[in-house]
Amino acid sequence: MKAHRLAALIAALLSPFAGAASCVDPLDTFDKYNEAVPERQKNDIPSEYYVMSYSWAPHHCAGAERRSKQPGGRNYLQCGSGRSFGYVLHGLWPQGSKARPGHYPRACEGDQPRIDRKLLEKYLCMSPSVWLLQHEYEYHGTCMHDEALEDPKTYFDTALRLHQQLRLPDRELPDTAESRRWLLANNPHLRPDGIQYYAKGKEWQFCFDTRFSPTSCPGASPAGRPEARTEADASCRIKGNVNRRAGTRLYFTPAHPDYASVKINTADGERCFATEEDARAAGWRKAPE
Repeated sequence: MKAHRLAALIAALLSPFAGAASCVDPLDTFDKYNEAVPERQKNDIPSEYYVMSYSWAPHHCAGAERRSKQPGGRNYLQCGSGRSFGYVLHGLWPQGSKARPGHYPRACEGDQPRIDRKLLEKYLCMSPSVWLLQHEYEYHGTCMHDEALEDPKTYFDTALRLHQQLRLPDRELPDTAESRRWLLANNPHLRPDGIQYYAKGKEWQFCFDTRFSPTSCPGASPAGRPEARTEADASCRIKGNVNRRAGTRLYFTPAHPDYASVKINTADGERCFATEEDARAAGWRKAPE
């Protein structure tokens, strides 16, 4: 056993947090976890429902830089500590109107102070990264539908309560009917149309209303899959694409050079439009050529 892992194990056994917070690691000392939030990221609009999104830790770790997995690195706890993480909560994300999927609030209060690491320790088994927890609070926790839910502790406690109600698999599930059957069989409180798969991030997502009861996801069919739209469908002549990382919503016309490569996934909040006017009215802007 490597020396740093042995030291972590001994410290964990002796730590007063070992029982209550088994994912606290003395070698997880990454301290540059409060990055500035640019003002341009702010989109303070009302939230009408929520999405809980889960990523597969081994997939994330496979793409993480080697240095970040070392003690003190940003990804050490999740990827280098020797702990076995499977599905971890990427975030509890307030969403806008169900009538306008993909138009969601973001960084509603702008840049926020650094959250005390001691407060974050309680949530590390759910989201094993202080950087991720700080990021999720700043970009999503400040946008809860009720201001009483917007302080860090209440936001994370809400996420933890929902997280503890879910039974997640110990293997990565592909986007198949069998996977959906497994999720429903092991989580009977969920709705069949309240489960969606975020293909770009390979994440499973669950939708909740503002009372945090399971609800349907916009655009999902009763079987829980996005309603299919083909490029031959006249109502999909204009393609509304969503870039979650950049927070942009662009529409592509058949004349755009990238039109053929744009694929629509309604589970990601992407939409088809019959006309450019419809796309602009829904809040999309034309993609530059």
